[in-house]
Amino acid sequence: METVSALGSLWLLISVYISKPFSLAGFGDHIHWRTLEDGKKEAAASGLPLMVIIHKSWCGACKALKPKFAESKEISELAHNFVMVNLEDDEEPKDEAFSPDGGYIPRILFMDPSGKVHPEIINERGNPSYKYFYTNADQVVQGMKEAQEKLTGDAFKKHLGDEL
Repeated sequence: METVSALGSLWLLISVYISKPFSLAGFGDHIHWRTLEDGKKEAAASGLPLMVIIHKSWCGACKALKPKFAESKEISELAHNFVMVNLEDDEEPKDEAFSPDGGYIPRILFMDPSGKVHPEIINERGNPSYKYFYTNADQVVQGMKEAQEKLTGDAFKKHLGDEL
């Protein structure tokens, strides 16, 4: 009986240990995912904007988006121009900036290299009631291109100058 109990405990430990990497792999294990804290540091040092995915392990819409996201060559290529942040379950920030129009999931938000969320970058092809909800790779690619245009290079520097 103790052997069965010990094996059960061991299996629980193993499944908890490996569940996190596998859930992140669903969005593409070829993408270098960071935590929000590490991502902010890297963005500040590199000058790259951040792309933040907020999702839940139990969410059907999140599970539906994962393979579309992971299989997209365009997303994979564009990911090199971002610091990619993957926040699952309890990693979701409590800061209201990360839920500008509600707490639905999945949400994809973009941040500038200083760590400021840019709520004006939305899914133009999605539901206007859920501006940060993306259902397919084409929508994500469009959002990434818009964020790249607005948050990098001369356009971003000019915008920063206007704010200062």
